[in-house]
Amino acid sequence: MSSSFQPLNPDFDAVVRDSFARQPFMSEVGARIALLEPGICEIHVDMRKGLTQQHGFFHGGLVTAITDSAAGYASYSLYPENSTVLTVDLNVKFLKPAQGSLLRARAEVVKTGKTLYISRADAFAEEGEASNHCLTGLFSMMCLPGKPDHINFGRNDSAA
Repeated sequence: MSSSFQPLNPDFDAVVRDSFARQPFMSEVGARIALLEPGICEIHVDMRKGLTQQHGFFHGGLVTAITDSAAGYASYSLYPENSTVLTVDLNVKFLKPAQGSLLRARAEVVKTGKTLYISRADAFAEEGEASNHCLTGLFSMMCLPGKPDHINFGRNDSAA
């Protein structure tokens, strides 16, 4: 499936992947970008015990975070050069337990504005050919023009 949106930055693929690579959380959970097109992003995470809740399913916080990142990067793929992305709002509904060996979060931008981008996103827990639709949601992302993605928003890098 191809997006009808055109990226404002011709280097969007490299810019998004660089930003993703600088997120320690994504590395910590083993997340990877599986698909990236203008206005579309899909992120995968393989199951492991440290990512589960008490019943052995993917933890709901992880499912939400990965889906939020997919929505953020779907939006970020359309942003102009020298900008960054922040989540403004999200509304998610858990549909089923996230039981499977692979978590797949897919987001697609449905509306762009001057600084606000809206994405629809879904998460699926997969086992072989079986796909369990476990989360759906809407995500609002803010484009911060003139703020490079590598800017430190007051974080103390010396803190561990």
